[in-house]
Amino acid sequence: MTIAALEGFEKPRLKALLDHFAAIEDPREPWRVAHPLSEVLFLVVCGTICDCDDYDLIADWGKAHL
Repeated sequence: MTIAALEGFEKPRLKALLDHFAAIEDPREPWRVAHPLSEVLFLVVCGTICDCDDYDLIADWGKAHL
């Protein structure tokens, strides 16, 4: 399968995952939130899938890929 063929599948799947995470209630104080909870969860899931074991590796992976 070519990369062009895969591009049509990636965005809807990523959007579906973000939409799923958006349904989770964020208990944090609104004035203390730097990043939406759905985006934080998305980053953690993607980083974990890519074998990142701790916060620093997940943050580095996010900076390089998102």
